[in-house]
Amino acid sequence: MITILYGFLIGCFVTLIGGGGATFYLGVLTSTLAMSTEMAVPTSLFIAVFALFSGFLTQLKLKNVDLTIGNRLILVAIPGIIIGTAIAKFIPVTVYRPAVGSLLTFMGCLVLYKNLFKKKKTQVVNEHSKVALLFGALAGLMVGFGGLSGGSAVVAGLTIIGLPAVRATGTTTYILWVLAIVGLASHLLAGSPISWTAGLFLMIGGVLGSILTPLVLRLFDQKKLNKALSPFIGLVIIYFGLNLFF
Repeated sequence: MITILYGFLIGCFVTLIGGGGATFYLGVLTSTLAMSTEMAVPTSLFIAVFALFSGFLTQLKLKNVDLTIGNRLILVAIPGIIIGTAIAKFIPVTVYRPAVGSLLTFMGCLVLYKNLFKKKKTQVVNEHSKVALLFGALAGLMVGFGGLSGGSAVVAGLTIIGLPAVRATGTTTYILWVLAIVGLASHLLAGSPISWTAGLFLMIGGVLGSILTPLVLRLFDQKKLNKALSPFIGLVIIYFGLNLFF
C-alpha cells in the first residue's frame, strides 16, 4: 500500500508542475525498494508511460493540451534522445549536469521575472518561437543521457512563449508521454531488466494521481490558478536546475 501511496503523491505533484515523474519514481525504486539503477531506470520509464498516458487523456478531455505545439517539440526532442544516447559516454557528467543546471536555473528565473515583476499585458502565445523548440531538444538530450527528466525543460519553454501554466503542464504531459515511450522502447530493445511487480504498484498510484489532479484543479478559477501556478513552476524549475549541481 505504501508503494501505491508513493506513486499517487508523485502522480499528483508531477501533473501539477508538468513533469514526467521518472526521476521521482527512480528515487523511490532505488532508495525505498533498494533496486539497482540498471533495473530502476527502465522500470521508472515503464511506470511513467502509463501514468503520463492517463494524465494526458484527462488533460486532453479538459482541453489543456496544445497538440500543435506539442508535436513540434516532439519532433525535435526525439532526435535529441538519439543524440543524447549516442554521445552520453563521451561527455562527463561533471560537465553536462552543471551546464544543463545553469540553463534551467536561468530559465526558471526568467519565468519568475515574467510572472512576478514584468508588467502584465494580454498574454499572446508565440507558437512559432524557436525558444520552445530549443528546450524540446534539450529535454530529448536529458532523456537520452538517462536518469534525468526533461519535464522542467519543456514546461520552461512553453511558459516562456506565453502558454498559460495549466495549458503548459497539460501539453508537457503529452510530450513527455511520447518521450517516455521512446525511452522505454530503447531499453526494451537493449534487453534492460524491468521489475514488473514494483512497477505495477507505483503505476497504479501514479495513474490515480495523474487523473485526479487536473480534475480537482478544474474546480478552481483558471485565471487565479494560472497566476498562482506560473511563479510556482518557475521556482520548481530553479530547484531542478540547482539540484543538478549536487
